[in-house]
Amino acid sequence: MTCDRRYHQSLRGLSVVCQSHGFFRALPSQGVGENGRHDEASGEIASGLRLDPESFEVNRSAGLLSFRQHRLDDAIRYWEKATALMETDVASPCMLSTCYAALGNSQATRRAAEITLARAEKVLAQDQNNGAVTGWGVGALAILGETERAKEWINHALLIDPDNVHMRYNFACALARDTKGKETALELLGPVFAKISMSLLNHAKVDPDLDSLRDDPRFQAMIVAAETRLAAEDQLKEQSHNG
Repeated sequence: MTCDRRYHQSLRGLSVVCQSHGFFRALPSQGVGENGRHDEASGEIASGLRLDPESFEVNRSAGLLSFRQHRLDDAIRYWEKATALMETDVASPCMLSTCYAALGNSQATRRAAEITLARAEKVLAQDQNNGAVTGWGVGALAILGETERAKEWINHALLIDPDNVHMRYNFACALARDTKGKETALELLGPVFAKISMSLLNHAKVDPDLDSLRDDPRFQAMIVAAETRLAAEDQLKEQSHNG
């Protein structure tokens, strides 16, 4: 699973926290993990946690950075905090379910999924076409064994917003947890990797929800093609800048 664009919003929130406490240094414009700049981001987040350990934005950012550094226990700690701090947050409990599942804690996985689904349903009751929340909700439904309902949500969302990259990514994560969903997961990921950002690509490389796909040559080919495309785009940008 991924937190999608809301993560970048949380980075801006972190800047506000630091500034309000008399400390400010610009955060990387491309976000945590975009180009592997974890040390720089770690310093910013550590400062934010010292200044305001109760900040929702800082804890959510710390959770994702820890996740991308393969520190799942730390990610759980921060996302549990974020979940408690913001009752309308759907992303954090969703990411918790991914972490707990990766660590084999089925009881905690189910608890996090139940929280995710309850919060997602409240949002979708007011905004039924919210792709991000639908993606997180589908992940929760899959964990809770509500397979048919998950399929209904996926089909409806893809009719409304078929080009939503992060939503498709999260649908694939939900389906890839079960071997029966592997083929559909790969189909969903095709358009995602065709235009995936470096940030999301780096996320996909460490996301345990996709572990069942890593040995599949089709998934491996998607990774290589995305890396090649992004490298070519960076080269063109550099040439344009130098020219």
